[in-house]
Amino acid sequence: MLDELAGMAPGVVPVAEPVDVMALEARCDARGRPMVLLDTGNVSDEDDFMAAVSAALGLPGWFGRSWDALADCLSEIPANTVLVWDGWTDMARVAPRATEVAIEVLVESGLTVLLVNAPEDDD
Repeated sequence: MLDELAGMAPGVVPVAEPVDVMALEARCDARGRPMVLLDTGNVSDEDDFMAAVSAALGLPGWFGRSWDALADCLSEIPANTVLVWDGWTDMARVAPRATEVAIEVLVESGLTVLLVNAPEDDD
């Protein structure tokens, strides 16, 4: 499964099985693809998300922390980057609209985005 994930085409892909992020990073590295981990397990709103994504991707200081500014910055990220978004279900529980918009922006970015490690039982 990890080889398949490391070779995914651009788009947003929910991954149902648990993912060993460190092993995935090694597989991505072997394919010459940068991998970035975005952890939003402690994110409670849009501002927290913007801070988390800015830190994870090393966005420039001029990043305006808006959806349009994020889209602009994502266009500068190498197209073969694999963004592994862990904690997305936690964010979706507390900030559903921000999560929805974030996914829309990521879909349009042309990156490969893996939505990983969703809980098995989402009561």
